[in-house]
Amino acid sequence: MARAFILAAAISLAIACGPSTVGAQPAPQPPSFQPTGNRAFDEWRDEFARRAVLRGRDPAVLGRLLAGITPDDRVIELDQRQPEFVSPVWDYVTNRVTENRISSGRALKNEIAGTLDAVEQRYGVPTGIILGIWGLESNYGEAALNWDAQTALATLAYEGRRREQFEGYLMALAEMVERDLASQGQLRSSWAGALGQPQFMPDVYLTTAVDWDGDGHRDIWNNRGDVAASIGNYLQDRGWRRGEPVFEEVRLPDNFDYALADGTMRTIADWNERGVRRIDDVAWPGAEWGLQAQLFLPAGANGPALMLYHNFGVIRRYNNSDRYALVVALLARAFDGRSGLVSDWPRAAGALNREQILELQTLLNGLGYDSGTPDGLFGSGTRRAVRNYQAAQSLPADGFPTAALLTRVRSSAGISDPEPRVPRGLQRNGIRELQRLLNRQGYHAGAADGVIGSRTRDAIRAFERAQGMEVRGRATDVVLERARAAGR
Repeated sequence: MARAFILAAAISLAIACGPSTVGAQPAPQPPSFQPTGNRAFDEWRDEFARRAVLRGRDPAVLGRLLAGITPDDRVIELDQRQPEFVSPVWDYVTNRVTENRISSGRALKNEIAGTLDAVEQRYGVPTGIILGIWGLESNYGEAALNWDAQTALATLAYEGRRREQFEGYLMALAEMVERDLASQGQLRSSWAGALGQPQFMPDVYLTTAVDWDGDGHRDIWNNRGDVAASIGNYLQDRGWRRGEPVFEEVRLPDNFDYALADGTMRTIADWNERGVRRIDDVAWPGAEWGLQAQLFLPAGANGPALMLYHNFGVIRRYNNSDRYALVVALLARAFDGRSGLVSDWPRAAGALNREQILELQTLLNGLGYDSGTPDGLFGSGTRRAVRNYQAAQSLPADGFPTAALLTRVRSSAGISDPEPRVPRGLQRNGIRELQRLLNRQGYHAGAADGVIGSRTRDAIRAFERAQGMEVRGRATDVVLERARAAGR
């Protein structure tokens, strides 16, 4: 009886209130925008805004974020020339594991030691690893963020190579503004749209950023506790194993099969049986014998050999680059007063530039060694193709591309080496740029005045030796191009 009475009352209430309160609300309309003069971009932007509104994003927020923006060609250029893939590995490492970065990291470690200790205790990630990432991503918060995040993300989404990925980031950015997690004015970013001192993408901010001090804000822009805890939380969430190592430099036995450096994880006991030893000749700790690790040759058979543990791969989840993870681990060692790599880099072997890698990929594909779509970027597919070619040619299958290897591949493809390029001398503006680049990379060329003196010649010679070039000490277009590539 009571149930019937309640039902009748509900029906009466619905009738009294009228149809407007029970009918479906009209779907919100997407924002409208002024034309930018780029029809293709306008079409993408309008369609993205329409889909974003259907997925629940606020039209007013979308309208403010996307109004007036146009694609930034510089963003696309930087995306395609990331130093993780272009610079020789020794330049990448040397230009980042610097005394200035190490000393700044140690100073920060001393300044907020209590916070860092507590973060390490909570998440199990060593302080040195957190500081290494912090220093690389934003120079401990000192790096300038020169882009509006919405412009960078919209550019990369419109460009289309990873459209779905960057549209997702743009959706998350709109959600951040809607939820008042950040104002539009705070959304300054790197060229890739990464935010704050830990350089989180917007979706990572939503799921992973931490309010360490409990003030109600996950402030990765200004709050050092929030920054450190957010980095620690990110790594813990991606599988960091408390107390396990990251990497160990090793010595390989004579006649070692370099094809074993293929990414396969084996136990330390297995590697030990194959004659692999720590570079310091200290016996492997008993607790590590059962750990899985892979052999990594970042510069081929003639460079350092590294044993990479599980935690190395976790650092790669932050930035998908072996070089990046290596620099983080080396910085962490330096913060603790430990030495870096013992083995020298094989600079004399040289390294290929992007155009040469593109040629190498094209030739390997033509010879039946699948390197993927030629793009001039040396990734895992190209490394695998190089390794397979080397094995077929009875060469050390280390997967490392050198000028000598490119010459060999050209010969296999029936192509002669091109005639050597004749270097051209630089005018004063070019000399000035070269001096600035050399000084920035630690070669001490003196004042950037456009005048060739003994200091500049000595700096050029030192740079040429480090690059495996013919040592001539002349300011030429060839040297300038190489210095530009090394400084990226």
